[in-house]
Amino acid sequence: MRAGKTIAPEGSRPRLQTSFQALLLTLAEAAGRGENESSIINLFCRSTREFFRVDGVYFWRAASNEELVGTEADGHMAEQFRGMRLKAKESAVAADAVQSRRTVYVNDLDASNYPKAADFGAQAMMAAPLVVGGEVMGAMAFLHRSNPKFFNDDLAAKATILAGQMGQLLEAARLTRVSREQHRRAEILVECAQVLQAAPDMHRVIQALAERLRTLVQARFVLVLLPAPGGMAVRAMAA
Repeated sequence: MRAGKTIAPEGSRPRLQTSFQALLLTLAEAAGRGENESSIINLFCRSTREFFRVDGVYFWRAASNEELVGTEADGHMAEQFRGMRLKAKESAVAADAVQSRRTVYVNDLDASNYPKAADFGAQAMMAAPLVVGGEVMGAMAFLHRSNPKFFNDDLAAKATILAGQMGQLLEAARLTRVSREQHRRAEILVECAQVLQAAPDMHRVIQALAERLRTLVQARFVLVLLPAPGGMAVRAMAA
């Protein structure tokens, strides 16, 4: 294969070996257990690094249409990666994948063309975009430091499948979180209504509402101010 950037053929699907099926199942089970988004991403990075036998796996989150942010990683220079920022127009394999919305790999990586990858000692890199509902939510990047011809169409097709699975799992986790939050707020509103009906003492009502309001908005403390002669007066506080 010639050196340079390669875009995996669209529709390319390798035969799913048992180990690959097991990896997909592991990720699905993690989401089924209700693990949070951070745990799912961490598991993805760790398990795919072992599966592909690469030196590092990195998750770039799309902070906007113009910028990616290093969120999670496993392997080589993982700590240095977290918090890194990458402009969409920068020369980087992950940026290429996001722009093309296709899995991209670069063998015989030219350090002058891909300076960020070179800083990580990459000889070859691959990146797959995470697309959910037509929107790019980030990209997964895979790095190899010793074999300059490591990536191929077969690995790119597997990465495409995994990125698709990852995007679906993160969206499912988000929807679950939203559903739980809506349920929690509904319960608090019901409690407020019950307090209003049950407590004849206005001070107790205001105090109870302040406590439930603090829980509802997840604030450190809440003050309730009511009109008083000369201005406003604190009538209840929850902290």
